[in-house]
Amino acid sequence: MLGVKKGKLLCYRVEMNRLTNISFILLLFSIGSVSFAADQFVKHDILLKQKRYVLEIARTQAEKSRGLMFRQSIASDKGMLFEYSKPGHYRIWMKNTLIPLTVLWLDSEARVIEKQLLQPCKRDPCPVYGSAMNVVYIVELNSSEFNRFQPGDQLMSILQIMN
Repeated sequence: MLGVKKGKLLCYRVEMNRLTNISFILLLFSIGSVSFAADQFVKHDILLKQKRYVLEIARTQAEKSRGLMFRQSIASDKGMLFEYSKPGHYRIWMKNTLIPLTVLWLDSEARVIEKQLLQPCKRDPCPVYGSAMNVVYIVELNSSEFNRFQPGDQLMSILQIMN
Protein backbone atom coordinates (compact mmCIF):
# COMPACT_ATOMS: atom_id res chain seq x y z
CA MET A 1 0.00 0.00 0.00
CA LEU A 2 2.65 2.47 -1.00
CA GLY A 3 4.41 2.42 2.36
CA VAL A 4 1.31 3.36 4.40
CA LYS A 5 0.53 1.03 7.25
CA LYS A 6 -2.99 -0.32 7.45
CA GLY A 7 -3.68 1.45 10.79
CA LYS A 8 -2.70 4.87 9.40
CA LEU A 9 -4.84 4.36 6.29
CA LEU A 10 -7.86 3.55 8.48
CA CYS A 11 -7.30 6.72 10.55
CA TYR A 12 -7.05 8.76 7.34
CA ARG A 13 -10.38 7.37 6.10
CA VAL A 14 -12.10 8.10 9.43
CA GLU A 15 -10.74 11.68 9.42
CA MET A 16 -11.89 12.20 5.83
CA ASN A 17 -15.34 10.86 6.70
CA ARG A 18 -15.53 13.27 9.66
CA LEU A 19 -14.59 16.21 7.42
CA THR A 20 -17.09 15.10 4.79
CA ASN A 21 -19.83 14.87 7.43
CA ILE A 22 -19.01 18.34 8.77
CA SER A 23 -19.06 19.78 5.25
CA PHE A 24 -22.39 18.10 4.58
CA ILE A 25 -23.89 19.46 7.82
CA LEU A 26 -22.67 22.98 6.99
CA LEU A 27 -24.18 22.68 3.51
CA LEU A 28 -27.54 21.61 4.95
CA PHE A 29 -27.43 24.47 7.46
CA SER A 30 -26.78 27.05 4.74
CA ILE A 31 -29.59 25.67 2.57
CA GLY A 32 -31.89 25.62 5.58
CA SER A 33 -31.13 29.23 6.46
CA VAL A 34 -32.14 30.33 2.95
CA SER A 35 -35.37 28.34 3.02
CA PHE A 36 -36.34 29.69 6.46
CA ALA A 37 -35.62 33.33 5.54
CA ALA A 38 -39.32 33.97 4.90
CA ASP A 39 -40.12 33.06 8.52
CA GLN A 40 -38.02 35.96 9.84
CA PHE A 41 -40.16 38.77 8.37
CA VAL A 42 -43.18 40.32 10.08
CA LYS A 43 -46.23 39.51 7.95
CA HIS A 44 -49.50 41.37 7.46
CA ASP A 45 -52.72 40.40 5.72
CA ILE A 46 -53.60 43.27 3.46
CA LEU A 47 -56.40 43.97 0.99
CA LEU A 48 -55.17 45.43 -2.31
CA LYS A 49 -57.83 46.11 -4.93
CA GLN A 50 -60.29 43.61 -3.46
CA LYS A 51 -57.72 40.79 -3.19
CA ARG A 52 -56.20 39.62 0.08
CA TYR A 53 -52.39 39.33 0.16
CA VAL A 54 -49.98 38.28 2.86
CA LEU A 55 -47.08 40.71 2.65
CA GLU A 56 -43.78 40.27 4.43
CA ILE A 57 -42.64 43.67 5.73
CA ALA A 58 -39.01 44.66 5.06
CA ARG A 59 -38.15 47.49 7.46
CA THR A 60 -34.49 47.05 8.39
CA GLN A 61 -31.63 47.47 5.94
CA ALA A 62 -30.79 43.76 6.28
CA GLU A 63 -34.39 42.77 5.45
CA LYS A 64 -34.45 45.15 2.49
CA SER A 65 -31.15 43.79 1.21
CA ARG A 66 -32.36 40.19 1.43
CA GLY A 67 -35.84 40.88 0.02
CA LEU A 68 -37.16 37.94 -1.99
CA MET A 69 -33.72 36.59 -2.90
CA PHE A 70 -33.32 32.83 -3.35
CA ARG A 71 -37.08 32.11 -3.34
CA GLN A 72 -37.95 29.30 -5.72
CA SER A 73 -41.55 30.50 -6.04
CA ILE A 74 -44.06 32.92 -4.59
CA ALA A 75 -47.81 32.39 -4.46
CA SER A 76 -50.08 34.86 -6.26
CA ASP A 77 -51.41 36.09 -2.90
CA LYS A 78 -48.00 36.66 -1.28
CA GLY A 79 -45.39 39.39 -1.58
CA MET A 80 -43.14 41.84 0.18
CA LEU A 81 -43.57 45.46 1.23
CA PHE A 82 -40.49 47.67 1.60
CA GLU A 83 -41.05 50.68 3.87
CA TYR A 84 -38.81 53.76 3.90
CA SER A 85 -38.79 56.47 6.58
CA LYS A 86 -38.88 59.37 4.13
CA PRO A 87 -39.59 59.88 0.42
CA GLY A 88 -36.65 59.20 -1.89
CA HIS A 89 -35.40 57.57 -5.08
CA TYR A 90 -35.17 54.01 -3.74
CA ARG A 91 -33.97 51.40 -6.18
CA ILE A 92 -33.97 47.63 -6.33
CA TRP A 93 -32.19 44.97 -8.32
CA MET A 94 -32.92 41.35 -9.10
CA LYS A 95 -29.58 39.84 -8.04
CA ASN A 96 -30.10 36.34 -6.60
CA THR A 97 -33.82 36.66 -7.33
CA LEU A 98 -34.90 33.45 -9.01
CA ILE A 99 -38.44 34.38 -10.09
CA PRO A 100 -39.97 37.23 -12.13
CA LEU A 101 -41.74 39.85 -10.01
CA THR A 102 -44.33 42.57 -10.37
CA VAL A 103 -42.85 45.63 -8.66
CA LEU A 104 -44.90 48.67 -7.62
CA TRP A 105 -43.38 51.97 -6.45
CA LEU A 106 -45.74 53.94 -4.17
CA ASP A 107 -45.69 57.54 -2.94
CA SER A 108 -46.39 58.69 0.64
CA GLU A 109 -50.15 58.38 -0.01
CA ALA A 110 -49.70 54.74 -1.11
CA ARG A 111 -50.50 55.67 -4.71
CA VAL A 112 -48.88 53.58 -7.46
CA ILE A 113 -46.56 55.90 -9.35
CA GLU A 114 -44.64 53.24 -11.29
CA LYS A 115 -44.94 49.53 -12.02
CA GLN A 116 -42.57 47.14 -13.76
CA LEU A 117 -42.43 43.45 -14.53
CA LEU A 118 -38.86 42.46 -13.64
CA GLN A 119 -36.99 39.31 -14.64
CA PRO A 120 -34.30 37.53 -12.57
CA CYS A 121 -30.77 38.78 -13.13
CA LYS A 122 -28.63 36.09 -14.70
CA ARG A 123 -25.36 38.05 -15.21
CA ASP A 124 -23.32 40.61 -13.29
CA PRO A 125 -23.60 43.50 -13.19
CA CYS A 126 -27.35 43.39 -12.55
CA PRO A 127 -29.45 46.37 -13.65
CA VAL A 128 -30.94 48.64 -11.00
CA TYR A 129 -34.60 49.69 -11.22
CA GLY A 130 -36.47 52.60 -9.69
CA SER A 131 -38.91 55.42 -10.21
CA ALA A 132 -38.15 58.93 -11.44
CA MET A 133 -40.40 60.22 -8.62
CA ASN A 134 -39.89 59.97 -4.86
CA VAL A 135 -41.35 56.86 -3.23
CA VAL A 136 -41.98 55.70 0.32
CA TYR A 137 -43.02 52.09 -0.38
CA ILE A 138 -42.08 49.37 -2.84
CA VAL A 139 -44.27 46.28 -3.23
CA GLU A 140 -43.04 43.05 -4.83
CA LEU A 141 -45.64 40.50 -5.93
CA ASN A 142 -45.92 37.44 -8.12
CA SER A 143 -45.44 38.34 -11.79
CA SER A 144 -49.04 37.23 -12.51
CA GLU A 145 -50.30 40.30 -10.59
CA PHE A 146 -48.86 42.83 -13.08
CA ASN A 147 -52.14 43.73 -14.81
CA ARG A 148 -54.09 44.08 -11.53
CA PHE A 149 -52.44 47.44 -10.69
CA GLN A 150 -52.17 50.69 -12.63
CA PRO A 151 -50.34 53.96 -11.98
CA GLY A 152 -52.66 56.18 -9.93
CA ASP A 153 -54.23 53.30 -7.97
CA GLN A 154 -54.31 54.19 -4.28
CA LEU A 155 -53.61 51.28 -1.95
CA MET A 156 -54.94 52.75 1.30
CA SER A 157 -54.68 49.49 3.23
CA ILE A 158 -50.88 49.84 3.14
CA LEU A 159 -51.20 53.11 5.07
CA GLN A 160 -53.45 51.42 7.63
CA ILE A 161 -50.92 48.72 8.52
CA MET A 162 -47.92 51.03 8.51
CA ASN A 163 -49.46 53.66 10.86
